[in-house]
Amino acid sequence: MGFVVRTFGVRPLLALAAIAAAMGSGAAAAGAAVAPGGVGAAGTVAVADVTCVARCVDTRKATPGAKVRVRGLALDQVSSVVFRRGAGPIQVPPLSATEAVATARVPRGAISSRPYVIDAAGTKSSRSPHKLHILPPTAIPTAVFPVRGPHSFWDGFGAGRNHQGADIGAACGTPLVAALPGKVSHRAYQSAAGNYVVIDVEGVNADIGYMHMVEPALVRPGQIVSAGQTLGYVGETGRASGCHLHFEYWIGAWWAGGAPVDPEPYLREWDGKRR
Repeated sequence: MGFVVRTFGVRPLLALAAIAAAMGSGAAAAGAAVAPGGVGAAGTVAVADVTCVARCVDTRKATPGAKVRVRGLALDQVSSVVFRRGAGPIQVPPLSATEAVATARVPRGAISSRPYVIDAAGTKSSRSPHKLHILPPTAIPTAVFPVRGPHSFWDGFGAGRNHQGADIGAACGTPLVAALPGKVSHRAYQSAAGNYVVIDVEGVNADIGYMHMVEPALVRPGQIVSAGQTLGYVGETGRASGCHLHFEYWIGAWWAGGAPVDPEPYLREWDGKRR
Protein backbone atom coordinates (compact mmCIF):
# COMPACT_ATOMS: atom_id res chain seq x y z
CA MET A 1 0.00 0.00 0.00
CA GLY A 2 2.99 2.32 0.32
CA PHE A 3 3.31 3.56 3.90
CA VAL A 4 5.82 5.90 5.56
CA VAL A 5 7.81 5.15 8.71
CA ARG A 6 8.92 7.58 11.43
CA THR A 7 9.84 7.40 15.09
CA PHE A 8 8.25 8.72 18.30
CA GLY A 9 5.06 8.29 20.27
CA VAL A 10 3.51 5.96 22.80
CA ARG A 11 0.21 4.14 23.17
CA PRO A 12 -2.38 6.50 24.72
CA LEU A 13 -3.65 5.80 28.23
CA LEU A 14 -6.88 6.96 29.82
CA ALA A 15 -6.15 9.85 32.15
CA LEU A 16 -7.64 8.36 35.31
CA ALA A 17 -4.55 8.18 37.52
CA ALA A 18 -5.52 11.26 39.49
CA ILE A 19 -9.01 9.91 40.15
CA ALA A 20 -7.69 6.52 41.22
CA ALA A 21 -5.12 8.12 43.51
CA ALA A 22 -7.78 10.24 45.17
CA MET A 23 -9.96 7.19 45.68
CA GLY A 24 -7.12 5.40 47.42
CA SER A 25 -6.31 8.22 49.85
CA GLY A 26 -8.42 10.24 52.25
CA ALA A 27 -11.61 9.68 50.30
CA ALA A 28 -11.25 5.92 50.73
CA ALA A 29 -11.00 6.35 54.47
CA ALA A 30 -14.18 8.39 54.54
CA GLY A 31 -16.08 5.76 52.53
CA ALA A 32 -19.02 8.13 52.04
CA ALA A 33 -21.15 8.98 49.02
CA VAL A 34 -20.05 12.05 47.13
CA ALA A 35 -21.78 14.96 45.43
CA PRO A 36 -21.02 16.05 41.84
CA GLY A 37 -17.52 17.42 41.62
CA GLY A 38 -16.08 15.11 44.31
CA VAL A 39 -14.39 11.72 44.35
CA GLY A 40 -15.29 8.99 46.80
CA ALA A 41 -14.08 5.60 47.96
CA ALA A 42 -13.00 2.81 45.64
CA GLY A 43 -16.04 1.53 43.75
CA THR A 44 -17.69 4.96 43.63
CA VAL A 45 -18.65 6.11 40.15
CA ALA A 46 -16.43 8.83 38.69
CA VAL A 47 -16.30 10.57 35.30
CA ALA A 48 -13.01 11.39 33.56
CA ASP A 49 -14.40 12.62 30.23
CA VAL A 50 -17.46 12.72 27.94
CA THR A 51 -17.00 12.80 24.16
CA CYS A 52 -19.31 12.58 21.15
CA VAL A 53 -19.03 9.53 18.88
CA ALA A 54 -22.11 9.76 16.59
CA ARG A 55 -24.20 12.66 15.20
CA CYS A 56 -21.29 14.90 16.15
CA VAL A 57 -20.16 18.36 15.15
CA ASP A 58 -16.83 17.68 16.82
CA THR A 59 -15.42 15.47 19.56
CA ARG A 60 -16.88 17.74 22.25
CA LYS A 61 -19.75 19.15 20.19
CA ALA A 62 -22.86 16.98 19.97
CA THR A 63 -26.44 17.36 18.73
CA PRO A 64 -29.75 16.14 20.22
CA GLY A 65 -29.86 12.39 19.64
CA ALA A 66 -26.07 12.12 19.48
CA LYS A 67 -24.32 9.15 21.04
CA VAL A 68 -21.73 10.08 23.65
CA ARG A 69 -19.06 8.00 25.36
CA VAL A 70 -18.45 8.45 29.09
CA ARG A 71 -15.07 7.32 30.43
CA GLY A 72 -14.36 6.88 34.12
CA LEU A 73 -14.49 4.42 36.99
CA ALA A 74 -17.14 1.95 38.19
CA LEU A 75 -19.37 2.87 35.24
CA ASP A 76 -20.87 -0.63 35.18
CA GLN A 77 -22.86 0.57 38.22
CA VAL A 78 -24.43 3.50 36.33
CA SER A 79 -28.22 3.78 36.29
CA SER A 80 -28.41 7.26 34.70
CA VAL A 81 -26.31 9.68 32.70
CA VAL A 82 -27.28 13.23 33.62
CA PHE A 83 -27.41 16.14 31.17
CA ARG A 84 -28.57 19.71 31.80
CA ARG A 85 -31.59 21.58 30.50
CA GLY A 86 -32.98 25.00 31.28
CA ALA A 87 -35.48 23.68 33.84
CA GLY A 88 -33.04 21.30 35.55
CA PRO A 89 -31.23 18.01 34.97
CA ILE A 90 -32.29 15.31 32.50
CA GLN A 91 -31.50 11.72 33.40
CA VAL A 92 -31.23 9.07 30.67
CA PRO A 93 -30.38 5.37 31.04
CA PRO A 94 -27.06 4.22 29.55
CA LEU A 95 -27.13 2.42 26.21
CA SER A 96 -24.26 0.24 27.42
CA ALA A 97 -21.90 0.20 30.39
CA THR A 98 -18.66 -1.47 31.42
CA GLU A 99 -16.38 -0.66 34.31
CA ALA A 100 -14.47 1.98 32.32
CA VAL A 101 -16.90 3.11 29.57
CA ALA A 102 -20.61 3.90 29.29
CA THR A 103 -22.58 5.27 26.34
CA ALA A 104 -25.77 7.34 26.21
CA ARG A 105 -27.97 9.39 23.88
CA VAL A 106 -28.15 13.15 24.25
CA PRO A 107 -31.83 13.84 25.07
CA ARG A 108 -33.97 16.47 23.39
CA GLY A 109 -33.86 19.70 25.32
CA ALA A 110 -30.32 19.17 26.60
CA ILE A 111 -28.03 22.20 26.67
CA SER A 112 -24.27 22.55 26.93
CA SER A 113 -23.01 21.28 30.28
CA ARG A 114 -20.59 18.94 32.05
CA PRO A 115 -22.52 15.64 32.32
CA TYR A 116 -22.22 13.28 35.27
CA VAL A 117 -23.61 9.88 36.22
CA ILE A 118 -25.64 8.36 39.04
CA ASP A 119 -25.27 4.77 40.21
CA ALA A 120 -27.97 2.34 41.34
CA ALA A 121 -27.56 3.45 44.96
CA GLY A 122 -28.19 7.07 44.01
CA THR A 123 -24.56 8.19 44.35
CA LYS A 124 -23.64 11.06 42.03
CA SER A 125 -20.26 11.14 40.30
CA SER A 126 -17.94 14.00 39.65
CA ARG A 127 -18.94 16.10 36.65
CA SER A 128 -16.97 15.74 33.45
CA PRO A 129 -13.93 18.04 33.55
CA HIS A 130 -14.75 19.15 29.99
CA LYS A 131 -17.97 20.74 28.77
CA LEU A 132 -20.04 18.90 26.17
CA HIS A 133 -21.45 21.52 23.81
CA ILE A 134 -24.94 20.82 22.40
CA LEU A 135 -25.58 22.36 18.97
CA PRO A 136 -28.47 22.06 16.49
CA PRO A 137 -28.30 19.27 13.87
CA THR A 138 -27.72 21.87 11.16
CA ALA A 139 -24.26 22.42 12.66
CA ILE A 140 -23.11 18.93 11.64
CA PRO A 141 -20.41 19.55 9.00
CA THR A 142 -20.46 17.93 5.57
CA ALA A 143 -16.66 17.64 5.47
CA VAL A 144 -14.11 17.96 8.28
CA PHE A 145 -10.40 17.51 8.80
CA PRO A 146 -9.79 13.92 10.00
CA VAL A 147 -7.33 14.69 12.83
CA ARG A 148 -8.72 16.45 15.91
CA GLY A 149 -5.60 17.92 17.46
CA PRO A 150 -2.20 19.50 16.70
CA HIS A 151 -0.77 18.03 13.53
CA SER A 152 1.61 18.52 10.62
CA PHE A 153 1.75 17.28 7.05
CA TRP A 154 4.39 14.63 6.38
CA ASP A 155 5.01 12.66 3.17
CA GLY A 156 2.50 13.21 0.41
CA PHE A 157 1.09 11.22 -2.48
CA GLY A 158 3.77 9.37 -4.46
CA ALA A 159 6.70 10.31 -2.21
CA GLY A 160 9.07 8.55 -4.62
CA ARG A 161 7.85 5.06 -3.71
CA ASN A 162 4.25 4.76 -4.85
CA HIS A 163 2.94 6.27 -1.62
CA GLN A 164 -0.83 6.06 -2.13
CA GLY A 165 -1.95 8.65 0.40
CA ALA A 166 -0.88 11.52 2.63
CA ASP A 167 0.65 11.26 6.09
CA ILE A 168 -0.44 13.57 8.89
CA GLY A 169 1.78 13.56 11.95
CA ALA A 170 0.05 13.86 15.35
CA ALA A 171 0.56 12.53 18.85
CA CYS A 172 -0.54 8.95 19.44
CA GLY A 173 -4.00 9.02 20.98
CA THR A 174 -5.18 12.08 19.03
CA PRO A 175 -8.83 11.50 17.98
CA LEU A 176 -9.56 10.61 14.36
CA VAL A 177 -12.96 11.51 12.91
CA ALA A 178 -14.83 10.75 9.71
CA ALA A 179 -13.92 13.41 7.19
CA LEU A 180 -17.06 12.67 5.15
CA PRO A 181 -20.33 10.84 5.84
CA GLY A 182 -20.74 7.29 4.57
CA LYS A 183 -20.78 3.59 5.43
CA VAL A 184 -17.91 1.62 6.93
CA SER A 185 -16.75 -0.96 4.37
CA HIS A 186 -13.57 -2.34 5.99
CA ARG A 187 -12.18 -2.62 9.52
CA ALA A 188 -9.16 -4.88 9.99
CA TYR A 189 -5.45 -5.24 10.69
CA GLN A 190 -2.81 -5.57 7.96
CA SER A 191 0.95 -5.90 8.37
CA ALA A 192 1.69 -2.63 6.57
CA ALA A 193 -1.44 -0.60 7.33
CA GLY A 194 -1.79 -1.72 10.94
CA ASN A 195 -5.25 -1.12 12.33
CA TYR A 196 -7.25 0.50 9.55
CA VAL A 197 -10.78 1.47 8.59
CA VAL A 198 -12.29 2.40 5.20
CA ILE A 199 -15.46 4.41 4.58
CA ASP A 200 -17.56 4.27 1.41
CA VAL A 201 -18.40 7.97 1.02
CA GLU A 202 -22.08 8.84 0.81
CA GLY A 203 -23.33 10.28 -2.50
CA VAL A 204 -20.08 9.93 -4.48
CA ASN A 205 -18.11 7.07 -5.98
CA ALA A 206 -15.23 7.34 -3.53
CA ASP A 207 -13.69 5.63 -0.49
CA ILE A 208 -11.50 7.12 2.25
CA GLY A 209 -9.08 5.10 4.36
CA TYR A 210 -7.39 5.58 7.75
CA MET A 211 -4.26 3.54 8.58
CA HIS A 212 -1.94 2.92 11.57
CA MET A 213 -4.67 3.50 14.20
CA VAL A 214 -3.55 2.69 17.73
CA GLU A 215 -6.38 0.18 18.24
CA PRO A 216 -9.14 -1.34 16.07
CA ALA A 217 -11.62 1.28 14.91
CA LEU A 218 -14.58 2.14 17.12
CA VAL A 219 -16.94 1.52 14.17
CA ARG A 220 -17.71 -1.71 12.30
CA PRO A 221 -18.46 -2.67 8.67
CA GLY A 222 -21.98 -1.73 7.65
CA GLN A 223 -22.23 1.08 10.19
CA ILE A 224 -23.33 4.51 8.93
CA VAL A 225 -21.09 7.36 10.10
CA SER A 226 -21.50 11.12 9.94
CA ALA A 227 -18.79 13.68 9.26
CA GLY A 228 -17.06 14.44 12.54
CA GLN A 229 -17.88 11.08 14.14
CA THR A 230 -15.00 9.60 16.13
CA LEU A 231 -13.48 6.57 14.38
CA GLY A 232 -10.50 5.88 16.61
CA TYR A 233 -7.13 7.35 17.55
CA VAL A 234 -3.78 8.11 15.92
CA GLY A 235 -1.23 5.32 16.36
CA GLU A 236 1.80 3.70 14.77
CA THR A 237 0.65 0.13 14.20
CA GLY A 238 1.75 -1.85 11.16
CA ARG A 239 4.77 -0.72 9.14
CA ALA A 240 5.19 2.62 10.85
CA SER A 241 7.45 3.85 13.62
CA GLY A 242 5.95 7.26 14.24
CA CYS A 243 2.56 8.45 15.39
CA HIS A 244 0.63 9.54 12.31
CA LEU A 245 -2.45 9.02 10.17
CA HIS A 246 -1.93 7.61 6.68
CA PHE A 247 -5.01 8.90 4.83
CA GLU A 248 -6.09 7.63 1.42
CA TYR A 249 -8.74 8.89 -1.02
CA TRP A 250 -9.86 6.49 -3.75
CA ILE A 251 -12.09 7.17 -6.74
CA GLY A 252 -14.10 3.97 -6.94
CA ALA A 253 -13.89 1.04 -4.53
CA TRP A 254 -10.81 0.74 -2.30
CA TRP A 255 -8.61 -2.07 -3.67
CA ALA A 256 -11.57 -3.36 -5.70
CA GLY A 257 -11.37 -1.61 -9.05
CA GLY A 258 -10.86 1.95 -7.84
CA ALA A 259 -7.69 4.05 -7.96
CA PRO A 260 -6.03 6.26 -5.33
CA VAL A 261 -5.76 10.00 -5.95
CA ASP A 262 -3.78 12.66 -4.12
CA PRO A 263 -5.81 13.48 -0.97
CA GLU A 264 -3.71 16.48 0.07
CA PRO A 265 -5.79 19.14 -1.76
CA TYR A 266 -8.88 17.87 0.09
CA LEU A 267 -7.03 17.73 3.40
CA ARG A 268 -5.65 21.25 3.01
CA GLU A 269 -9.12 22.58 2.24
CA TRP A 270 -10.70 20.78 5.21
CA ASP A 271 -7.86 21.89 7.49
CA GLY A 272 -8.56 25.51 6.59
CA LYS A 273 -12.20 25.12 7.59
CA ARG A 274 -11.56 23.62 11.04
CA ARG A 275 -13.65 25.20 13.77
